[in-house]
Amino acid sequence: MPEKGMSVIGKEYRAAEKVPEKARNFSLLDQAILWFGAASLPAAWYYGALMAGFAGLPGAFLLIFVFSTVIFIPWALIGYIAAKKGASSMALVRPAFGIKGSKLPSIFYLIFGFGWGAVNVFLAAIAMSFIFSIWLGWPAFLQPGYQPYMIASILVICFLQGIFAVAGHKIIRWMEWIAVISLIALGIYQTYIVLSSWGFSSLLNWRPPLEGLKATFGSGVFSITYTITFALLIDLLIAYNWTWEFIGDFSRFAKNSRAGSLGPFIGANLAQYWWFFVGALGVVFLTVSTGAYNPAASDPSSTTTKLGFGWIAYIVILAATIATNAGNIYASALGMSNIKPNHKAKIRTLLLISAFVILPLSLIPLLSPNFVGFYIFFLDFLGAIVVPLWTLTLIDYFFVKKKNYTDDIFKDKGGAYWYKNGWNMPAIATLVLGTVIYWIIAYGFPKLREKYTAAIPTMIIISIIYYLWVGKKK
Repeated sequence: MPEKGMSVIGKEYRAAEKVPEKARNFSLLDQAILWFGAASLPAAWYYGALMAGFAGLPGAFLLIFVFSTVIFIPWALIGYIAAKKGASSMALVRPAFGIKGSKLPSIFYLIFGFGWGAVNVFLAAIAMSFIFSIWLGWPAFLQPGYQPYMIASILVICFLQGIFAVAGHKIIRWMEWIAVISLIALGIYQTYIVLSSWGFSSLLNWRPPLEGLKATFGSGVFSITYTITFALLIDLLIAYNWTWEFIGDFSRFAKNSRAGSLGPFIGANLAQYWWFFVGALGVVFLTVSTGAYNPAASDPSSTTTKLGFGWIAYIVILAATIATNAGNIYASALGMSNIKPNHKAKIRTLLLISAFVILPLSLIPLLSPNFVGFYIFFLDFLGAIVVPLWTLTLIDYFFVKKKNYTDDIFKDKGGAYWYKNGWNMPAIATLVLGTVIYWIIAYGFPKLREKYTAAIPTMIIISIIYYLWVGKKK
């Protein structure tokens, strides 16, 4: 007997399952609020601070209000396709890569989810460390001897986000609503303090040192030194925006394609306009006040502490991060379900596994002496994967398949997307080639990358190769 009403809506669907019409209950407003909440997190605040390292606030504003908006357009198109088909992000890559071939993007998908999950846990743990400092007298982040105490903070965050992730997508939606209201209040109050303490014009006139900001990841022969240029920040911004990989996982619940694409586009853009701005404004304010530009201490918890905020601000930051990371865990579980589509494990079991996997990964930043360098390397690493992945997916849908994906994307075997034993080798080969090209440009020719980006040449090259290889045959 078919499920009806709320029993369908409340069901959690695996990556390869089609969401029925009755379960598509997310309006455009729901999607916008969800993505405003998802994009309102410490990582956005932190990246906003990095943007100010290029040319002060004018350079940051150009990146925030112009380039970030443009970069989100291809990402929103993934939501459009997901809403049209009722398909998850991982189901959407099947027509390009094949039923079995989609397992490779699924592995990448796990890297996105687990990687961002770990970074967000660490940033949330910073907030938790300040709460423990107030309540228990423990050293907070960057204070002498803080590292062992950060482990306790990380454990608490992982436990809390695991509980909410297992609760499912409907609970995540309500969490986002609550977090959004609190974050707006916090952001407005901080902006008021900053602008009332220093005139906006004095903050606008600040510029970073002429030699530019540099950040190092690793040590010795294994170290990588980044120079913060406009092109590098474009690469990192593409990686940042496009690794919201679970857009399809929630857009498939949208009432229509407009809600599934325009809702996330509006919500994510508004959030990042605000939080990139707050991050950039905050670090410039602290630089003007102290005379030292220090992005390592520009996370929201450290910034709010220096501005005189208390533990309530830390709890708001925690709530927003946990809500977003619940979405990362949910997306990672769907990625695992696509790798083993016939496995009998329930989606909630996969959610628990995802929550546990993130725990040890969250400890890795403690091993790095410079979190700024780690953060840049992390984004750059993801960019090498996500740039060719979503570029090929969009080229396949709009230019190769002419917007004609069938329900064969939900099959476990056979159908239009079976290709050769389930693998579409031209797409797989081009995906790997795209990652290699990105790395060659980024690390083999760093001066070229610092001027022209690594992402844009990669997009152009693989788009031409894939279309000439596959598109001409259609």
